[in-house]
Amino acid sequence: MKFTDFKQQLDEQNNKTESNTVLGKKAQNLEIILEIVNSINESLILDEVLELVLSNAIKFTNSDRGFILLADENGKLQYNLGLDSDHKFLVENSFHISNTIISEVYNSGQSKFVEGAQSDADTNKSQSIFALALETILCSPLITGDQKVGVIYVDSKTIHKIKIKEITDTYEILAGQAATAIRNAQLYNGQIQAFNALQESNTLLTQAKEDAEKSDRLKSEFLAQMSHEIRTPLHILMSYSTFLKEEIAEHLDDELSSNFSAIEDAGKRIIRTTDLILNMSEVQTGNYDYIPSQFSIYDEIIENLLKDYAEEIERKKLKISVVRNERKDFIEADKYSIFQVFSNLIDNAIKYTNEGSIQVSIARNGDKNLFVSVADSGIGISESYMPNLFKPFSQEEQGYSRKYEGNGLGLALIKNYCDLNNAQIEVKSKKSSGSTFIVTFLNSSEVTLEI
Repeated sequence: MKFTDFKQQLDEQNNKTESNTVLGKKAQNLEIILEIVNSINESLILDEVLELVLSNAIKFTNSDRGFILLADENGKLQYNLGLDSDHKFLVENSFHISNTIISEVYNSGQSKFVEGAQSDADTNKSQSIFALALETILCSPLITGDQKVGVIYVDSKTIHKIKIKEITDTYEILAGQAATAIRNAQLYNGQIQAFNALQESNTLLTQAKEDAEKSDRLKSEFLAQMSHEIRTPLHILMSYSTFLKEEIAEHLDDELSSNFSAIEDAGKRIIRTTDLILNMSEVQTGNYDYIPSQFSIYDEIIENLLKDYAEEIERKKLKISVVRNERKDFIEADKYSIFQVFSNLIDNAIKYTNEGSIQVSIARNGDKNLFVSVADSGIGISESYMPNLFKPFSQEEQGYSRKYEGNGLGLALIKNYCDLNNAQIEVKSKKSSGSTFIVTFLNSSEVTLEI
């Protein structure tokens, strides 16, 4: 019976000629239910709600003990709480209850009330009831809405008059109110667990973030230290080599001069290799300091590089030309990384072109994109090697017998730098017929040089 129905019956009885004793009993039961409902609704802690419900059920029915079993996520009943009439907690493995009645009530969704169980034809076959000498049993399902929460069960070894509506209705009302309170407590407990899990996840994420930042700092410090430890002694060696060469310039023969040139070339080669390795490490570990600015590709990048490589171009007797089909060649990007892109492209063009020409072109095809290409008439690239072109430490010629020096990092670094600057790179090449590398800067027409 629902709590509202019970109250309505009580109001109706007040309008009938019924004994003061019966009316008084109904009013007393209603008062008991109100008191119990108010007490269990004061808490959202599941253990507290269960204890309040069960202790009141035992007291109200004058039972020896009581139990609450709740359904798990699979709908299977699990023991949650046991109390005796002295409010002592009962450990699960220290007692037996009538599993037959509990299963019947839970599966059917209907209450079961037994008085005089030892002589009841329906229950005297139950071994647990007989062995425990049980006489009075009250068991109701805990149902809220369409959801079965569990069962509430009390029993006694003495016979009590329970099969009267005042007792059974009150017990069912208690079970109904208890089911709602228990479900609310379960939902609240779920929210608490979810909140705690979220807090734990946030703590772990914060720790992971701190660890990552610490790792990045260590990587940055390592790269900076390695850069200093490698570059500094190399520059010192090269400086002293230049100083010695100048000091004994009057006594230099061809062989000694060649040795000094070899020292200078080897030093530059080591510095270049070191720069490539450290720069690649910065990019791959996410420690590169990207600083965007607006600048002209030709005025601040290409023109300076051609001056830097003028001596090498002259030494190899190569022809070099610049085609500027677009004068408004401003872009917004990281100047250092863009400088490295074209430094590597021009260096490769010179390295792999023994005779012939190199052409740098700057153009726009009418849309927002700026194209800068570096074309050479050198040895070219085979079609089979193309898929590996931008992979780190990859070279078309391998081993110590290869004709050209290098570590295979230049083009890989170029690709990474292009990605950093939202630029695209493509290559057109054929073995023995030269190569053309094209770098496309997207939406560059929207950039105007700020003065």
